[in-house]
Amino acid sequence: LSLELRDSKGKNLSGYMIVENDLPTLGNMHFYEVPLNSTTKLIGPTAVREALEKDTDFAQLKTLLRTPRIGDNILYRVGDHDVYFIPVYTAGSGDGVVAQLGTIAAVGAAFNGEYYVGLGNTQQEAFEAYLQKLAGVVPTSSATKAEPGFEKDARIEKIKSFFTSKNLEIITPTSLSVPLSFKEDAISLYSQADSEATDKILDKFISKFVLQKSKRIIMWQETDTVNIGVITTVDGVPELHYVSVIVGK
Repeated sequence: LSLELRDSKGKNLSGYMIVENDLPTLGNMHFYEVPLNSTTKLIGPTAVREALEKDTDFAQLKTLLRTPRIGDNILYRVGDHDVYFIPVYTAGSGDGVVAQLGTIAAVGAAFNGEYYVGLGNTQQEAFEAYLQKLAGVVPTSSATKAEPGFEKDARIEKIKSFFTSKNLEIITPTSLSVPLSFKEDAISLYSQADSEATDKILDKFISKFVLQKSKRIIMWQETDTVNIGVITTVDGVPELHYVSVIVGK
C-alpha cells in the first residue's frame, strides 16, 4: 500500500506500508515514511512510468518490440532498495493473439535528480541491471572486456582474498539445496575500478549476515557470476542469504 502526497506535482510518495510474507514474520506490517524535507524523494506509481519512458535503453527496446504494452507496476523493498517491477508485453497483432512478456523493468523509487532503470528477462536480471546502473557500472561491450592483468581468474581470486583476509573459511559445495534463499545484493567486477564498490557490498554483507553467526561462507559459480552466501536457521528453517558478483565469462 503506497500513499502519494496530495497536490504533489512530482506525484511523490509520502510513505508506504508493507506486509511480510516470510513464515517467521508472516503478517507483520511496517510503515515507511518519507520526511517532507528529505533531499531524496520516492516517486509514486503515476510517476514511475514517466521514469521508464525516459530511459534510453527502454526507448531502444520499444522500437524492437513495436509499441509494447506496459503492465502494472508493483513496489517492492529488496534489501535496502525500494524498486518498482514492471512487466512489458509485446503488442498483439489482432484478435485472439496473446501478448507475450517482452521484458521486465526494475525502476528505482528513490529519486534525487536521476532515475535508475534496469531491464531483464527475469526479475533477477532486471534487478541486477538496476544495481549496475546505480553503482555506475553500465554493461556495455567495452565495460565487460577484461582489464589487462585482471582476467576472470584474477577477479575471482580477489573475491576469495577478501574473505580470507577476514579469517573466513570458503567452502565450495558440489550441490546446494535450501528451502528459502534471499539475494541481498549484486554488483559487477570487471576492472580494478570496480573493486572499491565490490568490497563495500561484500563488507556490508558479512557484517550483517556472517561475522556474528559463522566463520565460513559458501561460494558457487553460475556461468559469469560468483555467488557468496551463508546459511542460517530461523525457527528451525534453513535460510540462504547471498550476494552475486558478475565477473564475466
